[in-house]
Amino acid sequence: MDKATVFEVRGMTCGGCAKRIRTAIETDLGEDTAVAVDHRTGRVTVTSPRDITPEAVRSAVERTGYEFAGTAV
Repeated sequence: MDKATVFEVRGMTCGGCAKRIRTAIETDLGEDTAVAVDHRTGRVTVTSPRDITPEAVRSAVERTGYEFAGTAV
């Protein structure tokens, strides 16, 4: 069963930002991971059959130059 985790990312201003972050996370976490990014809200939803650690998402987000703000509440 897939589990969705929502993270907050700061600094996105457009769809291009969202695409860079989505591609980085999908590349790092593998094919069984789905990523949805909303640049307007700063929310990144990662869905996977595995547990996703915030550190794995932080690494991908920060590599693209954006600020990872942790798990959204």
